[in-house]
Amino acid sequence: MGSFHARTLAALAGVEVAAVADVHEPNANAIANATGARVVDDPFALIADADIDAVLIASPDDTHADLAIAAIDRGLFTLCEKPLATTVDDAYAVVTAEVAAGRRLVQMGFMREFDPAHAQLASELPALGAIVSVRAVHRNANPRPRPIDLIVGQSMVHDVHSVRLITGSEIESVHASTAGVDGSTRHVVVTCELSTGAHATLEFDDCGFAYEVGVEVIAERGDVVTGMPVRPILRRSGSIDVHLGPDWFGWFADAYRFQDQAWISSIRDGRATGPSTWDGFVSQTVVEAILRSIESAETVAIAAHDRPPLYD
Repeated sequence: MGSFHARTLAALAGVEVAAVADVHEPNANAIANATGARVVDDPFALIADADIDAVLIASPDDTHADLAIAAIDRGLFTLCEKPLATTVDDAYAVVTAEVAAGRRLVQMGFMREFDPAHAQLASELPALGAIVSVRAVHRNANPRPRPIDLIVGQSMVHDVHSVRLITGSEIESVHASTAGVDGSTRHVVVTCELSTGAHATLEFDDCGFAYEVGVEVIAERGDVVTGMPVRPILRRSGSIDVHLGPDWFGWFADAYRFQDQAWISSIRDGRATGPSTWDGFVSQTVVEAILRSIESAETVAIAAHDRPPLYD
């Protein structure tokens, strides 16, 4: 992910990828060679470097909060890959640091806000009246099963944010169940009750056969579904085939580029935009509620939090 961002940023006008910190030295050297950046051993030293104007965090999940707080303390604009943290307390610590700084500095990497298909769906909703339900389907093509905390915290967190983005409402409770093979988790279904009285269903498959994301919204006066990325249709040997690919880069390549360009534009404007630290925190509260529901097999309510005025 970091390599993809580095190459994307290097291709944008007026942007210099100045330094890269990566615990995997061959990867750091490859990025440096591709972008002209220098390699820094310590990410905190990189953040402290006076020549750096902004930082992008695409490190392991459990390092995000500490790195984001260090960047906020230095007053750096930051693009932080999701999740904001791996615990609610750590996520709120980032919120606290940013509120203390007195201005938004962090944009969260919920790139679906910049995805053309999601934007097109959202543009149709005002004419359809009140939202009744949302169905989000997310299929990964991972070669091996992952632990449930990674499935929910790394992947389904995107679907959580999509529901909040599309409906403009908060998730008040969740009920989750899982299915799998040989003791592993493959399929997760989460039913969410929203603050508007609508509901959402999140369906996730971790070891499917192609990468795919789709959203359907049912409203008072109509129904709208996200379209698929444009792909050639191949007719051969009595079949019709549309190649989807096994990973998210092909599906969301444009969204990532639009996201990174929006981040650069916000730095030039001196004001962070897009998904906020608060969005990262709230999404993490839902992630932890989903995990508790899976463990208990019960519906779990999500406590409401007072949003600081900084994020109004």
